[in-house]
Amino acid sequence: MLRRACGAGALLTAAALLLAAAICAIDLLTRFDGAVAVLYTAVVLLVAPAGRRAALAAGVGTAILAVAAFVMGHFSDLTDGALSRLAVSLTAIAITTGLSIRDRASRTTLGEQARILELSHDTVIIRDPHDTIVYWNDGAERLYGWTRNEALGRNCSDLLQCDFPQADVEAALAKVGQWSGEVVRTCRNGTRLILASRWLLRRDPDGRPVGVIESSADLTRQRFADAQVEASERRYRTIFDAAGFAAWELDCSETLRVLAGAPDDIDLGSWLLAEPDRLRVALQAAVVLDANPAAVALFDAQDRAALLGSSITARYSPESIEALIGILEALMDGHQAAESEVRLTTLTGRVIDAVLKITRLPEGERWARALVMAFDVTERNEARARVEQMSAELAHAARISMLGQLAASIAHEVNQPLAAIINYGKSTRRWLRRSQPDLAEVSSCVDKILSNANRAAEVVSRIRAMARKETTEAEVVNMSELIEDAITLVQREAQSAKVKVRRTGSTDLPPVLADRVQVQQIMMNLLLNAIHAMQDVRGRSRELCIDSSVMPEGMARVAVIDCGTGFTSGGEGRLFEPFFTTKPDGMGMGLSICKSLIEARGGRITASNNEWFGATVAFTLPLVGQHREGEPKSSYD
Repeated sequence: MLRRACGAGALLTAAALLLAAAICAIDLLTRFDGAVAVLYTAVVLLVAPAGRRAALAAGVGTAILAVAAFVMGHFSDLTDGALSRLAVSLTAIAITTGLSIRDRASRTTLGEQARILELSHDTVIIRDPHDTIVYWNDGAERLYGWTRNEALGRNCSDLLQCDFPQADVEAALAKVGQWSGEVVRTCRNGTRLILASRWLLRRDPDGRPVGVIESSADLTRQRFADAQVEASERRYRTIFDAAGFAAWELDCSETLRVLAGAPDDIDLGSWLLAEPDRLRVALQAAVVLDANPAAVALFDAQDRAALLGSSITARYSPESIEALIGILEALMDGHQAAESEVRLTTLTGRVIDAVLKITRLPEGERWARALVMAFDVTERNEARARVEQMSAELAHAARISMLGQLAASIAHEVNQPLAAIINYGKSTRRWLRRSQPDLAEVSSCVDKILSNANRAAEVVSRIRAMARKETTEAEVVNMSELIEDAITLVQREAQSAKVKVRRTGSTDLPPVLADRVQVQQIMMNLLLNAIHAMQDVRGRSRELCIDSSVMPEGMARVAVIDCGTGFTSGGEGRLFEPFFTTKPDGMGMGLSICKSLIEARGGRITASNNEWFGATVAFTLPLVGQHREGEPKSSYD
């Protein structure tokens, strides 16, 4: 295209030069007294399409040729008529040059404007007074699907099936000459489009309307997106209001400003703990922007308005300070959300337990708003406390029942040292009644009396420990010693059932972190169960093995292995369920209580049948120093 334009320009220049030469020759060789010079205007007109500079050069050049021809042909015979014709010719050349330059500029401007219209992504349509399309740009072709040749000459309303407020449009055009609004049209493939359109009334030089020029932008996708956003907002509002948990939106901008005052050389948590009032100020600065009905009910408010603008998150109890500081630290460290259980006070003064989950709402690089979700766990905690109390009562009852089963063993354990004390007391009296008392024998008898008295006291102490009822805390327990004590307590029961009790594995276990009474109750329960499981064994030895060891993960393991009948098929998975028992006279609570006590201390208990005879019940407890932080402490006793 560039080569063709250059070639056309060269031909045009050559033709102009030839024409100028011909006119100059005619002017010199004829006797028209300069009248021919006016033809130089044709040269200017011929060159004008080449540009402003070409037209100006042609004008100057032809003027020089006209003057030169006049001087050469008429200088010796100057007349007023010849000078007048020269002046007219030069004037014509000047006027033609000026008009050509201006016309070229106007054409260039109009061409650029037309090009802009073609390049516009918006549709540009020009219609005559009869709504006939007289201009159709590239944007209209792309949007509507019809080419320019197909659209020109067609009725716009018929082609595009326009839907717009015709009366309002006509009134606006008649009054102010323009209208802007929305138009619905149909493109070639049948799709309905929503357009933002601006119409301008075209007028002729006399002011009469000659048509309309319009520019339209497609709003269909934007309207669809807006509808989606609106629908999403409605869904969010519906979910927000219908949620069964309390939720509210907070403005945290002032809270962030307060927290920003923390020194750089101290962490935020320590800074807030040092002065608890700072935490209260920070939370009071977080005001409620919106709240759902569940939040209104949770805080005993009359309506939503009672919560808006308030700082309900600051209505916390002192025991919740560390939990709230942990939430703020997590959010300030960049976590998207943080949660913890806290205790709050409602507007009526009622104390509630709630799990708070605070989620940052992103707003660009920074955040200033947060969504708070609160799950009321007051009833759950109260129910848990009641269950723990009931479990404690049940565990205590189980121990008393166990002591009843061991009544014969207890009587034997106590009677033996008492009988020995009586015998040694009588011996002491006999040695003292001699004419020469044997003080060495007396001293020996007294020592044995004291030894048996201590033995009886230990038996009573163990029984009292088993029977006591009080809240317990974890302590350092000598596991090996506790196993020996449990074996001693069931020894009489084992002898009656002809069961041999022996220990294997490590007899010097490291101390564990547990409650002594609870672990003793567990051991007693497992040992008695094993003894009872072997009462009906015939034709083989009845042997009870207590195996103890240290696990690699820092746990002490104790396994009670019997040679009884084992668990029934399908019963292994239910052994630790409450009220499930394999004994005709059992309550089904022993193993369930054992499981609760062990898991409360961070351990585990398992049960399985042996490959040969009997079954194995094993449990683990964490060694001292291995107890996990945050492990719940039991209130079972």
